[in-house]
Amino acid sequence: MNQDLENVTNEPAEETTPVVNLTETTLVEEATNIHTINSIVDEDSMLESVEELPDYTHLSKIELLQTALKASNDKELGEALNIFKAIKPYLDHLIAEEKAEALAKFLEEGGDKDSFEFKGDHTKEEFNTAFIALKQRKEDVRKRQEAEKQENLLKKEAILDEIKKLNDSEETANSLKRLKELQAEWKTIKNVPKEQIDNLWESYRVLNEMFYDRLSINNELKDLDRSKNLDQKIDLISKVSELIHEDNTKKAVINVKKYQEEWRFIGPVAREASDDIWNRFKAEVDKVYDKIKAKTEELEEVRKQNLAAKQDLLAKAKELAQTKTIRIKEWMDNSNSLNELMEAWKKIGHVPIAAREDVWNEFREARNTFYVNKNLFFKSMHAERNANLKAKEDLCEKAESIAANPIDWNKQTDELKKLQEAWKKIGHAPDKVNDAVWRRFRTACDSFFAKKSERYANQVAEQTENLNVKLNLVSKLEELNTAENTSNIFAELKQIQTEWNAIGFVPANKKEAINKQYNDLLDKLYGKHKQLNKEIREDRDKQNFELLANSPNGIQKLQREEKILQERIRGMKKDIETWENNLGFFKSGNGKNPLSDQIQSKIEIANRHIAGLEEKLKALKALKNKPVEDK
Repeated sequence: MNQDLENVTNEPAEETTPVVNLTETTLVEEATNIHTINSIVDEDSMLESVEELPDYTHLSKIELLQTALKASNDKELGEALNIFKAIKPYLDHLIAEEKAEALAKFLEEGGDKDSFEFKGDHTKEEFNTAFIALKQRKEDVRKRQEAEKQENLLKKEAILDEIKKLNDSEETANSLKRLKELQAEWKTIKNVPKEQIDNLWESYRVLNEMFYDRLSINNELKDLDRSKNLDQKIDLISKVSELIHEDNTKKAVINVKKYQEEWRFIGPVAREASDDIWNRFKAEVDKVYDKIKAKTEELEEVRKQNLAAKQDLLAKAKELAQTKTIRIKEWMDNSNSLNELMEAWKKIGHVPIAAREDVWNEFREARNTFYVNKNLFFKSMHAERNANLKAKEDLCEKAESIAANPIDWNKQTDELKKLQEAWKKIGHAPDKVNDAVWRRFRTACDSFFAKKSERYANQVAEQTENLNVKLNLVSKLEELNTAENTSNIFAELKQIQTEWNAIGFVPANKKEAINKQYNDLLDKLYGKHKQLNKEIREDRDKQNFELLANSPNGIQKLQREEKILQERIRGMKKDIETWENNLGFFKSGNGKNPLSDQIQSKIEIANRHIAGLEEKLKALKALKNKPVEDK
């Protein structure tokens, strides 16, 4: 009997139930060593690597939040936490993108990075609040479980004490029944502190063996009990066998754990069936774990391929992170390229857990580096553009000053053209004011040139009218030139000269022709009336001097004219001295010398010119010395 009980209670199945730690990095190893594991691990870590969470890459920020909040309400605590952990990087990324875009826009509009404040919506706060609440729930559950484990420990220790009492007391007809009740109660008590599991099971096993060693009640009852145990184990083998057809790996893991746990609580079977039933159960469990292992290896291979694809994107992102350019278009093109890499990254599935955090951190760091460099570029660019704006505003003020008070049209036209050239050399101002400051400058320039056009349009009309008046005077001269009665010609010529001198400018392209026509007619009249030449010339000179005297700064103009006449007289006298000196050489020869006669003629002409100039100088001095009130 003792020998039979020893074989029954030492079934391999009762000693080491095959349990596997299904974290992604150890699933394969644990699946092949299921006979050596004595403790049950948490379901969260077991399922992490055998089932992928949904793909969240296509979801918007609001959709991610809604998915997380729904999981916190609908899913089991562990699964909800896993969903939150999976969603968090995508949500962080979308919010970081919003912040980067807002900062770039802020800088492009001329803002300073240090004064930037990102005002996003409350998505992140809602997510964090729900996540914290979920973690708190998990902590509360953990505390309850710890308290429950301590309570279960006390319950199991009490059961051990009860079994011990059965062993110490006299055997009765109810002893076996009582043991079965205690065993059933033991089975209903679940988790205990990990550090107590082995000791409890060992004590439980030893006390049960001690009971059966001293049990002398009808063997038929024991055989019946073992037969029931065998039926239960056969049923478990059937259930495990069905798991081989289960496509849902998560469900398969949960159920195989469950069946292994149930196997532990089923009592011994007949000795002759013990090894066979255990080997059949182990074989079916191994098949399930082999399938899990294959699925895991297949999944791991896909994840390795995903890792390679993400590393390619990472290499491109790092290359973009080294962007060094002063061209805005290149920065924008590279931003679009980086966004395309991010979209491609989202479409790639998970990578091996060991590399997941590192590869994502490197990719995110490359993106951050790019955007930091981009922001520094735009910050520098906007500082330059603000300086450009100040320079353009200075040009606007100068242009507006010229346009508001045009005085010297030619000079100010040149000044305005120089301002326009300076404008072309200045770079862009900030985008939000660039067009406005350009319109301001252009308005000032257009205003000046509009006024100038109006001014010269009036001048053209006035000069055309002046030309017509002078043409009328030329016609009068032509009539005088053909008139027979010349008794009053001096007065008429004087009147025409006075009117001519009073007329303003004529069109530049007509000036030379009308003046030549006028002077030629006067010369003809002077030639026909020589006796009047002197008087006419003197009178004409006098009138010219009077016009000068009555013009603005008249005295200064007379003084300048006086200086010019004196210089001409001195120059002619000097020429006469030179000619007379040369004439001495020619007279020393014999006979007439044509050159001598030519020089003598020059001297006579020069003396006549000097006499005429001295008359003009005399008239000028007389007018200049007149009292102001007599002018």
